[in-house]
Amino acid sequence: MKISRKNLLTLCGAIILAGAIIVGGIYGPTAWKVIRGQVEAPEDQVVIQTPPVNYEDTTPGDSNQPSEGNQPSEGNQPSESVEPSTPTTGTETPSVKEQGGIKKYLEPDLSLVNLAPSIEEYFGQGALSDSAKTLAFGAAWNIHQYVDGYLFGVTAGPQMNEPDIKKYIVFHKTLWDKQMESEPNLSKGATFDVYFRNLLNRGIDAFDTKDKIRIEQFHQEIHDLDTHLFRDDLGSRVYGATPFATKRSE
Repeated sequence: MKISRKNLLTLCGAIILAGAIIVGGIYGPTAWKVIRGQVEAPEDQVVIQTPPVNYEDTTPGDSNQPSEGNQPSEGNQPSESVEPSTPTTGTETPSVKEQGGIKKYLEPDLSLVNLAPSIEEYFGQGALSDSAKTLAFGAAWNIHQYVDGYLFGVTAGPQMNEPDIKKYIVFHKTLWDKQMESEPNLSKGATFDVYFRNLLNRGIDAFDTKDKIRIEQFHQEIHDLDTHLFRDDLGSRVYGATPFATKRSE
């Protein structure tokens, strides 16, 4: 059988076309999607912001200002701190800073120092320097405020949690220890020095363990020391928690 070149080409073309039709019927849709995706870019692209940003209330010309809808609510506004930025034993006259029933931190007021007769013998002439007496008074005053606030709430004193009060007491004890290293006649005030160191150590341990009973015991001691031994305030409650009598002689 003689096949011309023309007939051969026609036969080959028919076979190729038939194969293409079969393959196209099976893989056509998928192949088309792939090829179309490569040669045609999507015409309608949509970008969705999540979460949406509300610019309706933005002041013109100030694009950095958040809209009213994005402003923090009043409940989320940071509250004013009622604690000093650093522990202090300052001697400034305290100013009343109470607002809305919240009792804020007050600086120690040296004008209120009025040593009870029972402690004057330990602070007699040459027993402790004026710096040591001021330091002890400032420590008692400062710590007393935060312990009151811890036990009785924001209307009783400024607020600190247990670990921070512990650090605060450690801070004052460190100042006291440093002062005692340079006291010229420490032996004369040794009784009070030993008592005061032990008192601060009891406070540190109480707040370290978060033991409410020991914290209350420490509170009674620091209260009596501050209010009665240093200020001799007869109008304040006397717990009788110190080894010294706290009543004035008639």
